[in-house]
This record gives sequence, structure tokens and C-alpha cells, in this order.
Amino acid sequence: MSLSDITKSCTILVLSTCIGMLFRHLGFDEANIITVYVLGVLLTSVTTSHRIYSLISSIVSVLVFNFLFTEPQFTLKAYDKGYPVTFLIMFLSALLTSSLAEKLKAQALENERTAREKERAANLAKNEQLRANLLRSISHDLRTPLTSISGNASNLLSNGSSFDEETKNQLYQDIYDDSMWLISLVENLLSVTRLDEGRLNLNLTDDLVEDVITEAIAHVNRKSTEHSITVQNMDDYLLARMDAKLMVQVIINIVDNAIKYTPKGSHIVIKSMKEDGKALISIADDGSGIPDEMKDRVFDMFYSGANSIADSRRSMGLGLSLCRSIVNAHGGTITLSDNVPHGAVFTIVLPAVEVRIHE
Repeated sequence: MSLSDITKSCTILVLSTCIGMLFRHLGFDEANIITVYVLGVLLTSVTTSHRIYSLISSIVSVLVFNFLFTEPQFTLKAYDKGYPVTFLIMFLSALLTSSLAEKLKAQALENERTAREKERAANLAKNEQLRANLLRSISHDLRTPLTSISGNASNLLSNGSSFDEETKNQLYQDIYDDSMWLISLVENLLSVTRLDEGRLNLNLTDDLVEDVITEAIAHVNRKSTEHSITVQNMDDYLLARMDAKLMVQVIINIVDNAIKYTPKGSHIVIKSMKEDGKALISIADDGSGIPDEMKDRVFDMFYSGANSIADSRRSMGLGLSLCRSIVNAHGGTITLSDNVPHGAVFTIVLPAVEVRIHE
């Protein structure tokens, strides 16, 4: 027996009795009072966890009705010969009503269980599709840089002595670029896997936004030398509550995207500022921009818009999707807008932290 269910049953019975006494005072007939008790049994059936409570409530309701509302009052005797029939009908009505309520409650629980199972099956199917997409993308995306690395290394081993320094340096550079791309891909895959499994634990600290940006710039694609990257910190000592390592990865992904999808000589401006109690980091480029029809999809996993400037290697489209997931996990937002007169701007908004000056 549950104390909570007993309390609910007694409370409903007391309320039903109070309403019954009010009805009697107002001159309502006994049928209305009986209806109140039947309704009370129904509520008991709905709010308690076992059928026994509604059964007991049905019996007690008949006894209370007999004790308080039949002549002679305050006894369990009944002078009118029709009262036993009234009590029987009242008991059966209450019992039948509670039985129907129990069936409806059981059906509702079954429907809820079925809905949960369907949702679980849908999530499993979604995860399986995600794994299939990851496997398909990995098999394609890993093949190209690995083939390039093995081919360049084979050339150096077989014909290195006949290559001039410029050719050797170019082959070394190609090997380095492909290996760095593979490292970035693996980091993104590991983060996506942790996000999918709910194992991405944030190590939140109060960090200087300027330091995070500086760390990210030190690790961006080597091709950044072909672009002009400028950092503008509008507020000194701008602190944000974040996982610095993950936010470095976010900035690297966005800057690498800007490098990849803009022509040589393009300008990339990273700006940080405080606005309305929030820490803002914007990464703007002056490339060709992103068409309006693509803006709503750039953060989707596995979406990679076509761009003639990008290299021949197909992108998995994990970078921006991962960025949004990480920023959202921080309680922040990431948005895309147009850069005037041309280009794109990604804006990251994070919770800012007030700088405390110790006197």
C-alpha cells in the first residue's frame, strides 16, 4: 500500500462528502449526491496506482452516503425499503466507472510505451544511418589524401636524388598538407562520435577570448599564408565561460573553411567584442559568399556546398555541423550572415564573464 495513494483516496472522499453536504444544504436530491461520489471514485481510479484503491473507495462511499445522507442519519440503518437497491446501484456504478477508468489508464500507458518503443527504433535507425554515412564518407575521404601521401612518398624514395630542391619542397608540402587534413578529419570524427554518444564532457573555465583565438590561428591550415588573416580584439580582457580546447577547434574549422572556399589573397577578419553581456566572436571573409538557398543547410551534417575554389578533395561536411553542436553545448549560438559588400560572416555568441579586479 502506498501512503501517497491512501492520502489521495482519503482526500477525494472527504471532498466528495463536503460537496455532497453542500448539495444537501442547497436542496439537491440524493441522485446528485450519488453522482458526486461516483465521480470521486473515478478520480481515485485515475490518480492512484492500483485498482484496490478505487474498489475500497466504492465500498466506503456507499457506507458514508448511508451514514450521512439517508434516514436515520448517522447510522448505517436505512428505513426506506428502496435504499438497499440504491446502495447496490451506487456501488455497481462506482465500480464500473472505476473499471473503465483503469482500462483507459492501462491503454494510455500501453500507447505511451508503444510510442517510446517507436521513438527508440527511430533513433536506432537514425544512428545506423549516421554510421553508414560516416563509413561511406570516411572510405572516400581517407582514400584521396592517403593515396596522395603514399604516391608522393614513393616518388621521393624512388626518384628523390633526381628532383631539384623546389620539387622536393613541393612534395614535402603536399605530404604535410594531406597529413594535417587527415588529423583535422580524425579530430572532427572523434568529436562527432562523442557528441552522438553523449560523452562530450565540457571542461568549462573562464578563459580570455583573445588567447583562444591566438591558439586557433597557430593551428590553422598551412595555406593560410596565401590569405590575409587579421585579428581585432575590441575589448581588453574579454572573458567567456567555455571549454577552451573545443572552442579552439570551432575557430579552426571556420577559418579553415574560409581559407578553403575563398580565392588566394582574400582577407579573413576575426573580431571579438562584448555586447549585451555576451562574448561575440565573428569570422568574416571577403570571398564570393554563400547563396541564400544554402544558408539554412550549411550547418547540416554531411552537407557540403559546391564551390569551384575548393580543392578536388570532397569535404565530409562535418566541420560546421560540429561547430554548431559544440557552441550549442556551451549554451551559445552560431549564425551565418552576409559580409558587405561580399563574403560571409560567422558569429559565435557565448556567455561572457565579468573581469574581477582584486584590490
